[in-house]
Amino acid sequence: MTKFFSVGLFLLVGMLASFGNAEEVAPVEEDNVFAGFWEQELKPTLVNSFDQGGRMVLLTGAAATVAAKQYDQTVFNHNQIESDRWLEHRTADFGGWLGSGAPGIAIAVTQLFFDTSNGVRHGKAIALTAASHITMATLVQRERPSKRNKLSFPSGHASSAFATASSLAYAYGYKAGIPAYMAASFVALSRVNENIHWLSDVVAGAALGIYWGRASALYPQKDSYTIMPVVSGDATLLTFNMEF
Repeated sequence: MTKFFSVGLFLLVGMLASFGNAEEVAPVEEDNVFAGFWEQELKPTLVNSFDQGGRMVLLTGAAATVAAKQYDQTVFNHNQIESDRWLEHRTADFGGWLGSGAPGIAIAVTQLFFDTSNGVRHGKAIALTAASHITMATLVQRERPSKRNKLSFPSGHASSAFATASSLAYAYGYKAGIPAYMAASFVALSRVNENIHWLSDVVAGAALGIYWGRASALYPQKDSYTIMPVVSGDATLLTFNMEF
């Protein structure tokens, strides 16, 4: 699953770069494509993410994480008794797949073709959340409850699921946001249920996903995307244009 997520994320970032900076059908140098995507999309998101709203998300998330940490051992002990677990193993395994990143990437790729601007925002949220999660987990080195490795904090599944939920909520309102957040909460619960993460891991992951989902939806603030078919000889091509 990790290999699939890595390949999927690589393809998504590549597609984002193409959508974000393609103004002509003619080939563009790879360096220029990624440089343009950095300047037009990623840099404004990173620079402006720590606004007042972003700071509130991080502070609230940090406070909730500290509070949840007080119950880490209690929840772990509860899950040691098989009959007391909230979810059956097969149900929890489905939650693990749902938060693996594959569904989020599939949704973002679909959006790129049918709702390009929100697809770019969603893709940014996934990419930035993944980069932040991997960096933090590597630096913190918190051991999982299962003692499988020391990459427990924050939860990557929870962060990915909440990044997708936040992106969908900003894009389509509460009708998409409510079920998406419910699904993300189910993902977080499934990870705790299987003792793959501590309770505080998934709380921190949720805050991380919400932070980048929000920032990616808000910045940059002005954009315009168009998709147009172009017929050239025997070939039919699509052009993707973005104006700022």
